[in-house]
Amino acid sequence: MVIMAGSPSPQPMRGKLPGLLTPFIGRQADLELVQTLLCDPSVRLVTILGAGGVGKTRLALKLADILQAQFQHGVVFIPLAQLNSIDDLLPELAGSLGVQLPPAGDLQQALMDTLADRQVLLVLDNFEHLLDEAMLVHDMLAAGPQVKVLVTSREKLNLEGECLYHLQGLSLPPPGSPQRVEEFDAVRLFLQKARQARPGFCMDAGNTPDVVRICQQVDGLPLGILLAAAWVEHFSPAEIASQTNRSLDFLAGELRDAAPRHSGMRAVFDSSYHRLDQEQKIIFRRLAVFRGGFNLAAAEEVADADLRTLLVLVDKSLLWRDPDSGRYDMHELLRQYASEELAAAGESESISAAHANYYIAFVLQRQAKLLSSFQSQALDEIQIDFENIRLALSWVVEKRNFTAARAMIPCLYTFCDMRSRFYEGEAIFRQASQGLSDQPGEDPDPVLALALLSWYDMRIYIERFESYVELTSQAKDCLKQALLRSDPEGTTASLVLLGAIAENQGNLESAIRNYKKGLQSQAIMDDVYWINIRIGLCHQAAREYPQAIQAFQASWRRGKATGERVKMGWSLLNIGDTLLLQGNLPEAERYLEQARSLFDEVGTTVGVLWANYSLSRISLGLGNPTLASQLAETAGQIARQIHSAAWIRKTYALLKQIDPGLEQAATGREKTDLEPFSPREMEILRLLKSELNGPEIASNLFISVNTVRFHTKNIYQKLRVNNRLEAIQRAKELGL
Repeated sequence: MVIMAGSPSPQPMRGKLPGLLTPFIGRQADLELVQTLLCDPSVRLVTILGAGGVGKTRLALKLADILQAQFQHGVVFIPLAQLNSIDDLLPELAGSLGVQLPPAGDLQQALMDTLADRQVLLVLDNFEHLLDEAMLVHDMLAAGPQVKVLVTSREKLNLEGECLYHLQGLSLPPPGSPQRVEEFDAVRLFLQKARQARPGFCMDAGNTPDVVRICQQVDGLPLGILLAAAWVEHFSPAEIASQTNRSLDFLAGELRDAAPRHSGMRAVFDSSYHRLDQEQKIIFRRLAVFRGGFNLAAAEEVADADLRTLLVLVDKSLLWRDPDSGRYDMHELLRQYASEELAAAGESESISAAHANYYIAFVLQRQAKLLSSFQSQALDEIQIDFENIRLALSWVVEKRNFTAARAMIPCLYTFCDMRSRFYEGEAIFRQASQGLSDQPGEDPDPVLALALLSWYDMRIYIERFESYVELTSQAKDCLKQALLRSDPEGTTASLVLLGAIAENQGNLESAIRNYKKGLQSQAIMDDVYWINIRIGLCHQAAREYPQAIQAFQASWRRGKATGERVKMGWSLLNIGDTLLLQGNLPEAERYLEQARSLFDEVGTTVGVLWANYSLSRISLGLGNPTLASQLAETAGQIARQIHSAAWIRKTYALLKQIDPGLEQAATGREKTDLEPFSPREMEILRLLKSELNGPEIASNLFISVNTVRFHTKNIYQKLRVNNRLEAIQRAKELGL
C-alpha cells in the first residue's frame, strides 16, 4: 500500500513478532524495569545493552509481546543482523511498516510520513554494526511523535534522549548457597536445554555441583549455558564442566537454524573483537590478566590503558563498570577469549609480570596499615583485590622469586587470618609451600618457613593434622639455613613453626621454649604471627592461668601500641576465656564483650563466633539459659557460614547442653548424629561417586594421593561404612 496524504488511518500492525520456540525463563526484574521505561511518556528510545549471547533479543521479543496492546498500531520487530548499511536498512524498515516507494519518490521521506500518525513500538534488534546509521532512528522519532523505539545492541547509539539498560547474565546460586539451586534462572535454563538434548535428564546430589559450576563458569550467560547444556546428549555435567574450563571452542553448536553469530562463543566474541581498532584490541586482550575486576590505576599501570579506551570497551559491552566503585570487570568467557588473543600476540609473559609487580607493590603499600589503626581500611582494600593478589603470589611462586614471596606472604596471612578466609588461605599457602620447596641439590630458602607456617596455621584450623615428620624436618632445615645466613625473619618463622608443631602434639614446654626463642630473634614478628598469643595458649592448656593472662596482656599492649584492633580483640578474648576457666564469670564476660565489639568492627568472623560461644557458656553458668541459647545459635550460624566442621560440632554440643531435649539445630534442620563434613570432604565424596580412581581424584583437586586417602578414611568413619560402594549408597540415602 502506498501511504499518501489523506489516506485512511493505518491499521494496527500486530502479529508481526517472531515466536519464541522455547519457554521464556526468568528475567522478571529486567522485564518490569524496561517495561516501566517504555511506559514512561518522557522516554522515547530505550537501548538494551549487553555482551553477545546475553539474551537481549529474547528479552526484547518478550517485551514486545507484553506491550502490543499498549500501542494503537502495534509492535514491529525488525531484525538487523544480516543488514550492512542504510541501503539495506531503509527497505527493511519500509517493508516492515508496509511503506511502498511512490513513483519517483524518496523512500526515507515516505517512511517518515508514514510514522507521523503512527502510535507504534519499533523493536530494532542487533544494531551494533549499523551505528553509522543511528541518525535514522533520531529522524524516525522526530517524524513520529507517538513512535517509541526499543533497540538491542552491544553498543549504545549515542543519541539524545537514549535511555540505556545494561543486561547481565541470568541469576546464579552463590557459592555454598543453602537454597534450592533449581530456583535460579541460570540453572533452570540449563535444565530446559539439557532435557531437550536428553529427555529424562534430572539433577541429583551427584551432578548438581557440576551443573552449578557450568553456570558459574559462563557467568550466567544464556548462550554459554545453552551451548554447554546441549552436550548433555553425549557427556556428563562433570565432563562438560571440565571441557568448558579447558577450551572456549567447546562452547559451539551445530544447529541448522542457529544464527551464524550464535554458532559458538568464539564466533560471538570474534564479531565484537574485530570491530575494535588496533589500540583497543591491544588493551582489551591485556585486561584479561586481571581477576575479580580492577580499577583505572591498575589498568593504566599493567595494560597501558587510559580512561577513554576503557569507556569505549564498556560502551561496546566488552567491559562492565560499576558506577559506585568505579571498578571494571570482564565476563569470564570474554576473559578466556581475551587471554587466548593475548597468548597469540606473545604478550602473556610480559603482562603477567607487570600484573604481579603491580600487586606486589600494592601489598607492600598496605603492610604498614595492617599493623596500625588503619587496619580495617587495609583489610577492605586487600579484600577488593584479593583475587588479583592471589594471582600475583602464584606468579611469584612459579618464578621462585623468594624476595617477593617474603614480602607478600605475611600480608596475605594476616588478611586470611583476620577475615577468617581459612580454606582459601590453606590453598594459597599450600601452593606457595610446594612451589618454594628446595629442589634436588639445593638448600631451602628460609622464606619457605614463612610459607609452611602460614599453611600449617590455616590447615590445623580446618582439619586434623596427622603426620608431623616431614614438616618437622623441613622446619629444622629452614632454621639451619636461616642461622647460617643470619636471617632473623627466617629464624623466627622456623622457630615459631617448630613451636606450633610441638604445641599441637601436646609438648607444651618445648612449644613455649621455641616461641620465646622466636621473640628473642625478632620481636617484630609478633606483629604477624602473634607469638605471645601462642605462648599464652600453651600456658592456658597447661592450666597455668596467671602466666597465660600475662602473655595475653603482653600481646594486648603490643596491639594497643600499634592500633591493631584484631590483635587487641584476640588478646581480650583469650583473657576472657582464661577467666572463664578460673570461674570468674562476670569479669570474663566483660573482656569477651569488648573482644566481640572489636571483631565486629574489623570483620573478623571467627572472632565473633568464638566470643558468642564463650559468652553463651558464661550465660549458662550465670543461670540465663535463654540468652545462652541465643548466643550459641548465633555462633552456630556463623560456623555454618564459614564451613567450620569443628565449630559446628562445638556449638551444637553446647546447644544440647543448654537444652538436653533439643530436637533440632539452630538452622531448623532435623537432628542427626552424623558428624558434619568439611568442604574438602564434600568435594572428595562427590568424586567418589564418579568413576575416578584415587590418583585421578587427587589430580582433579590438586592435592596429594595421601590427602585423598586421609579424607576418604574420615568420610567412611563419619558415614559408618567400610568401603566406597557403601559410602556412595549411604550418601544417596542421606541426600548428600
